[in-house]
Amino acid sequence: MRHLRDGEAYCHLGTPTGHRARQTPEETINGIVQDAHKLDSSLLAPWQKIDAVNTFLIPRVAFVLRGSAVPKTPLKKADAEIRRLLKKWLHLPLRASNEVLHIPYRQGGANVPRMGDLGDIAVVTHAFRLLTCPDATVSIIAASALEETARKRIGRQPTGRDLATFLSGSLEGEFSRDGGDFASLWSRARNATRRLGKRIGCAWTWTEERRELAVSLQPAPHADSVTVTPRTRTFLERFLKDAVRNKYAGDLRAKPDQGKVFDVTSKWDASNHFMPSGSFTRFADWRFLHRARLNCLPLNGAVRFGHRDKRCRRCGYAAETLPHVLCSCKPHARAWQLRHNAVQDRLVRAIPAAAGQVSVNRTVPGCESQMRPDIVITDEEAKKITIVDVTIPFENRRQAFTDARARKREKYAPLADTLRGRGYDVTVDALIVGTLGAWDPSNESVLRACRVSRRYAKLMRCLMVSDTIRWSRDIYVEHITGHRQYTDPSRRTAAGPDPEGTA
Repeated sequence: MRHLRDGEAYCHLGTPTGHRARQTPEETINGIVQDAHKLDSSLLAPWQKIDAVNTFLIPRVAFVLRGSAVPKTPLKKADAEIRRLLKKWLHLPLRASNEVLHIPYRQGGANVPRMGDLGDIAVVTHAFRLLTCPDATVSIIAASALEETARKRIGRQPTGRDLATFLSGSLEGEFSRDGGDFASLWSRARNATRRLGKRIGCAWTWTEERRELAVSLQPAPHADSVTVTPRTRTFLERFLKDAVRNKYAGDLRAKPDQGKVFDVTSKWDASNHFMPSGSFTRFADWRFLHRARLNCLPLNGAVRFGHRDKRCRRCGYAAETLPHVLCSCKPHARAWQLRHNAVQDRLVRAIPAAAGQVSVNRTVPGCESQMRPDIVITDEEAKKITIVDVTIPFENRRQAFTDARARKREKYAPLADTLRGRGYDVTVDALIVGTLGAWDPSNESVLRACRVSRRYAKLMRCLMVSDTIRWSRDIYVEHITGHRQYTDPSRRTAAGPDPEGTA
């Protein structure tokens, strides 16, 4: 073991260690970025590259951040490069919102945290664990060092409340004076808490009765604050990470343009089942979906600058927007029907025989009404009829789904009243899947009414979501290119394979 001079360091567990040595682990951070570029040039699927970043690269930097005093500049550079690669793998343009990269898989994001956030969380967590360590020697030394640092700042012996105010990053009154102290864990914790406080309400508190420090934070927008005490010290890091993710998700949903679809798709994990593994998803669907959900597709009506003609290139409608293309442009009417039937047929196949007699797209026998609900389940023994209509609206926030369900119930209300007059117990509802794969949580009551088994329902949700995304992608590409993207089953049955079809 050789002697080290001032400023010299050796690498210990990825961290430069020595007396007055610069602790920035540039070699480790540069290695992470280089490995990210190697992933980019590999033959892995895009979701596999994202998973590799989460599994192998992010834990490396998270480990280093726990034991190093890392400045923000190298972390920002690494974040910018990884952000660029993530958007490339998600097939997103640079103008796409960055929040989608950091929110969880189940909410439709890449689940990759920012290194800057990890650094702040690591510092606050490390400081709290030292102060609340069960080993009395460690906690006493840490408390003494904190008191000395705070005393230099305010010019007097600090109280417990002063320590909490100091660690929370207050710059008011006596806490604004320059204490002339060197950078330390406590100054870094103070700065990190101030940054986190602006975003997730992170702050240190002092309880006089128990004479102990605690950390409070806001786990989600409009939620009650959570206080982590010494007895729950092991949960602090997890709570901070969850709060930061929720902050990103809330910011994304609040955006009027790029957040309206995520306001719906983030409500049920089946809407994003393909994010970690790409299950039931084509590469073409993956390249289409993320841009579509963030409204970043190059349509005439989505152009932000210039005086380009915004009319629909197929039907001449005033604004060629994604909702128009996927739900209103009449040249694609047949594709809408096939998309609808794909979802409808999966539900029909999942209804057990014990539920009753199932009719599809037919009038109800014995009724004068010419309405033809998508699915009617008749249980003569129980004198019960269940009417289910499938609809696929665009995800224009949650209200769009609520309105679509209300329209279906209103549409079939006269038919339901007629059947009730004949002594039947009638249920009318809608099965709603968004054009971009959003699963409506209210569909769960429909699955129970249809007596779909819980085991198969888990798979069926994913299949319905993927079917809808696949059809929407084909509709969009056909709209742009003019080339047929699917095979029409009716034409194939009547006259053999569709000569224009390309599955």
